[in-house]
Amino acid sequence: MYNAPYIRPGLLERTVAATKSFNFGSFLDGIQKTLGVINQAIPIVYQVKPMLQNARTMFRIADEIRKPNESASSSDNTNNVTKVSVKTVSNENRPIFYI
Repeated sequence: MYNAPYIRPGLLERTVAATKSFNFGSFLDGIQKTLGVINQAIPIVYQVKPMLQNARTMFRIADEIRKPNESASSSDNTNNVTKVSVKTVSNENRPIFYI
């Protein structure tokens, strides 16, 4: 007969060993912690989702702004350039009101 140096335990022995090390209290504690994390994460997902959708729109708008201006009439080939003057005002610890 063949004498194996290592004999694998059967399925029944492994199941019995697993149930002996199982603690129902620690199982419930783990489930409670997991549900607590899920309850905190779900509202965050609902708050972040619109921000991500708006970010996509913002990138589309930025791409449209970067494109060169096309004139309304196709017969006019002159480029109309508007100059924007920017005033710099020193604010010496005064509030800035944007109207």
